[in-house]
Amino acid sequence: MTEKFAIVVDGTSCQTPEVQREFDLRLLPLHVDIGKETFTANVDLTPAQFYEKIAAPGVLTGTSQPSMGECRDVYDSVVKDGIDKLLVLTIATELSGTYSVAATTAQAMPHAEIEVIDTRSLAGGISLIATAAGRLRRSGGSFQDAVALARRMAGTIDLLAVADTLEYLKRSGRVSGAQALFGSMLQVKPILQVKDGVVHPIDRVRTREKAVSRLMEMVSERVPEGARIHACTLHTNDAERARALAEWLQARYHCVEHWTTEAGAVIGARAGPGVLGISWYREDARP
Repeated sequence: MTEKFAIVVDGTSCQTPEVQREFDLRLLPLHVDIGKETFTANVDLTPAQFYEKIAAPGVLTGTSQPSMGECRDVYDSVVKDGIDKLLVLTIATELSGTYSVAATTAQAMPHAEIEVIDTRSLAGGISLIATAAGRLRRSGGSFQDAVALARRMAGTIDLLAVADTLEYLKRSGRVSGAQALFGSMLQVKPILQVKDGVVHPIDRVRTREKAVSRLMEMVSERVPEGARIHACTLHTNDAERARALAEWLQARYHCVEHWTTEAGAVIGARAGPGVLGISWYREDARP
């Protein structure tokens, strides 16, 4: 008999509703702060509502991790479904306290076997680890097999993105050394890399079109044309450009799986609107 276990991803993960349903991914809520108001992303605040609210000048945004009570509610709902094994995939500890809350809550539930893993990533990096674990589960793999796979994949997912500005990341302290690197040149379009839990600005380009071209060039330098990859294209309030980037990706590579999605209000609050990104791993290089 196939072993039953649940896969839980936090609210920074990026997947379409179809992917969420296909792999039965449970969601751990994260919150978005807009001025003095706090909302739960994808529960009482849609991405469209978020970007509408932050359109006014001077609006400050932030994010907050789930409470232990919210984690417990998610875990309890899984257990009530008759599943006592949970694989929980969270954003990197450098970027959020979600891992700590999720792990502490798990310790308070000795009647369930809960493995909480810091993916060393965020957004599509979390989601691609989740779908890999989901395929393993679907093929009859055990809970411990899925835990081992997720641990091996943590920190290995490539994630490159173009941002319209570093201003949002600078405000939140999420870019290491960005102020010194870019000085007063925040009008430049930065290219960002998420590596081992840290967001690094690795290049800067003067126009958005050139920045997207540079992003494509960087992906091409890392992955040979025609390679089999698992990937997702993400954006913050820029669906049209994301579609064009996704079409390029799918034309150049054999995408074993691919989806395009809005990254959501949690990522938008930290990175701002106008972000385009690609998360991927090569099938022949998967740990």
